[in-house]
Parts: sequence; structure tokens; C-alpha cells
Amino acid sequence: MFSVGRMARMFGVSRATLLYYDAVGLLPVSNRSAAGYRLYTEEDRKTLATIRQLRGLGVPVGRIKSYLARKEEGVTAILLQRILAINEQISTLRDQQREVLSLIEGEGMLRGAMGHRSKNAALALKAGITANNYREVHRLFEKASPDTHREFLGHLGFTPRQVSALLKEVRKKA
Repeated sequence: MFSVGRMARMFGVSRATLLYYDAVGLLPVSNRSAAGYRLYTEEDRKTLATIRQLRGLGVPVGRIKSYLARKEEGVTAILLQRILAINEQISTLRDQQREVLSLIEGEGMLRGAMGHRSKNAALALKAGITANNYREVHRLFEKASPDTHREFLGHLGFTPRQVSALLKEVRKKA
């Protein structure tokens, strides 16, 4: 048997989380000690491991509860639903990203960014790009996603001629 505190420590959750799981019927307490303390069984420990794994994947508590009530149906349906939700989130984030860049561009914040070299240099340093590794960073970026790399350089204010020169230099030094 495991106490609430021990279960919480084993799974890196708070005591309140276990009490919440009990309150919503996700992980009801199996037993109580003579003093009335909650006690969990080995089966409860396995169930909590499943709950934590699914929560770590972003599966909502309600869906986990449904799954636990019908384990024999398997977890595939829940995981497929999660994949669809993740794809939707990615799509939404990409739309937001495009909108933010559009707004920034519309404000002229990205146009002429070459005039803000010191700002760009400071950002590059924060990102870990130094005079010693920038060629390798650009080479890897170009290799991984050439179109995105060129678009990024354009947003930074590089002209097509400057982009060509940079890429030529990166290829030559690689």
C-alpha cells in the first residue's frame, strides 16, 4: 500500500493532484488506513503511471477517465484524437506566426533591419550565434530548410544580392 505522499513523490505530482484525481473519479482511493488516511494499491500505482503518461501527452482528464472505464477498447483512439488536436494546434500556431510577422512587417519593423545591425547582433548572441559559428548555423539552416532560411534572411533586411553573397560565403567555408 502507498500513502498519498508516497504516490505523489513517486510520480512528481502534488498531493492536491491526487486528491483532485480522486474527486473527479479518475483515481479513486482503494483503501483507507485505520486512521482514515488514503491508501493506494499496486494496481492504483499502475493506473497513475498511465494517467501521468497520457497527461504528459496532453490528453485531457475527461478522455483519460473514459479510457480507464473502457481499457479493453485500447488507447489507440485517444492517441489518434490527440494527434488530430496537435495538428490543429500546429496549424493555428503557424497562422498566428504568419499574422505576427505580417503585423511586424506592416509596421516597418522588419524593413530595413540591416540598419539595426547592433540589435540583430545582440539577438544573435542571445541565440548562441557567434562570429565563430555563424557560418555553420547558416549552413545547417540552409541545408534543413533553404526556402525558410532565405525568407528569414529577407525578414532580417538582407537584400537578395546580400543573401546570395552570404550563401556563397557559407558554402565556400563549409
